[in-house]
Amino acid sequence: MKFIHTLIISTILITPELSSNDLNNNEECNSSNVSTEERAFTNTFSGIFNGKKINYVASLKEKILYEKDNPDEPMASFFYTEYIAETNENRPVIFSFNGGPGSASLWLHMGVLGPKVIKVPSDASDDGAPPYNIVDNNLSPLSDADLVFIDPIGTGYSRAIGCHEGEEFWGVNEDPKIIAEFIRRWISDNNRWNSPRYILGESYGGIRGPLLVSELRSGDLTPIEINGLLMVAPASDYQYLVFHPGNNSPHYGFLPSYAATAYYHNKVDTNKSLQEFYNESKDFSLNEYGPALLKGSRIKDNDKKILIDKYSKFTGLSKRFVEDFDMRIDPSSFRKELLRDEGYSVGRLDSRYKNKDYMSGGQHSDTDVSSEGFMSAYVTAVHTWFSEIGVEMKMLYQSGDSDVYFSWKHPQQWKGNDFGYVNTVPHIARAQRYNKDFKVYVSCGLYDLATPCFTAENFMNDNSVDMSRVVFSEFEAGHMMYNHQPSFDRFLEEVRNFIINE
Repeated sequence: MKFIHTLIISTILITPELSSNDLNNNEECNSSNVSTEERAFTNTFSGIFNGKKINYVASLKEKILYEKDNPDEPMASFFYTEYIAETNENRPVIFSFNGGPGSASLWLHMGVLGPKVIKVPSDASDDGAPPYNIVDNNLSPLSDADLVFIDPIGTGYSRAIGCHEGEEFWGVNEDPKIIAEFIRRWISDNNRWNSPRYILGESYGGIRGPLLVSELRSGDLTPIEINGLLMVAPASDYQYLVFHPGNNSPHYGFLPSYAATAYYHNKVDTNKSLQEFYNESKDFSLNEYGPALLKGSRIKDNDKKILIDKYSKFTGLSKRFVEDFDMRIDPSSFRKELLRDEGYSVGRLDSRYKNKDYMSGGQHSDTDVSSEGFMSAYVTAVHTWFSEIGVEMKMLYQSGDSDVYFSWKHPQQWKGNDFGYVNTVPHIARAQRYNKDFKVYVSCGLYDLATPCFTAENFMNDNSVDMSRVVFSEFEAGHMMYNHQPSFDRFLEEVRNFIINE
């Protein structure tokens, strides 16, 4: 699963400080020695959000989860950050997480949703060195909903404990079960059974989110319906994202993002607006390029030349380069080739970014310049904000852990080989059929070369989802569209409208 590694571990996550196994004493297991006293760090604040003055309690808390059949045996220490308004209203609750697998929740937390956010350059320039710009988030949905940021096991401060190993909770099927258990406990502990509930996930959150909706509503214990699912730059169907030989779906799904990127870097000859040009590229992909890939070697030579010419004009790549790749250009090759004549490669998470590699030759860039452009600022922001809340932890907050990724279990039928690809979109369609109030919001960035907009549009339309109950929103930004200020503003307006317009 090289795709997921490059998508998250090498682009978003930070080199791990600790392995989850370092925090277990499973070689000589004795759960009686495990402290089950739940830690909590709390402070009160006041802020103006969307014109409303909100007094709220900010907390980093620990929840100990126990074995289902042995309630005296602890198995997991879940840490989460919550923001609860000091009001008697039965407000909606948004449960939020990032992706990976192996990422903590700091990206959505400190990037866009929380009461404090980090501001990185909106123009796709490097974040540089500290001090960074951490500001009040006057557009936070805290104005209308309480917020709970979940750090899955092996991320943040969350760890397996007692006689359990982190690997037990790391997998496509295992992950939503343990997170669903946490959400059930949180709802029960806080007596929020009748509060509207929303799930918001980014990237791999597009896998976790739909499965979590199914697990909550159809689990063995305490079925819980969800009001809405919000997916940010989702990776929900790997068939549209994994570049395997014989799989053409990613190729026609990625081309419009290639076109948007080429447009941004002035590599196309057109007098049309970005949106017009992007829409034309989608039409080309869906009605000409995609069917041509299906034809394969059956396509006539003259028709192929016409297609190569159009592909070249949309992407800014030479006709020779397109022909050499047989019109099947993976994103790594595109990122390296587009600005090769200028000595640059472009970013993966956000293709507006560009930088020079050690050598201009070769097919792969040294790194993802876009993730290099903002990672340090985010890590600084979450630790700084935790200090204001009063958090005192001996361990560092684990923003990401490659051990989690490499240990992640995929069901045999979903391994991205002869048995097929991970696809959780049918869980969305099922929730729609059996919950008349269930609604979906999907956001994506035109400059995202990790989980492009058109791939999301394709897999949402290819899995029996009722699109009349889906809000689909495109932004002139990258994977983390909230790093672009105009997109930040519109995204939060749309999220708020999605939550309050019941």
